[in-house]
Amino acid sequence: MIKAFKRKYIHEATGDVLTFSEQISWKVQGIIRNWYFVIVWSTVTFIWWIQPTWFTDTHAYIKWMNVASWLAVTVELVIGIAMIGQTKRDAQIIRAIYKILPEIQQALEYIRKLEEREIKMIEELND
Repeated sequence: MIKAFKRKYIHEATGDVLTFSEQISWKVQGIIRNWYFVIVWSTVTFIWWIQPTWFTDTHAYIKWMNVASWLAVTVELVIGIAMIGQTKRDAQIIRAIYKILPEIQQALEYIRKLEEREIKMIEELND
């Protein structure tokens, strides 16, 4: 098997271990989710629309719309790969928190009781 698939990738911001496909997804998102890509893509699109001679051929217009549709679907798929992986990791963390929640609630209740006793003792000393 290819070493790239076995290698562990660490997300720079979260420290999460990523799969190979998630690593690729985040890299692609880094390219397409910035203002340079938006400006270049929009500029090319607007130039294409402004040039009336480019639209005399119906096939050219259809090809451009197919490219735009393909890009939209591809971007959503790439984003989905990363988001599904992140959602799974978030769910694991939430489950771990819920698992220890009763212990935390018991500890808080114990602290509240100690504080109540302490307040009573202070009130008795002040009387």
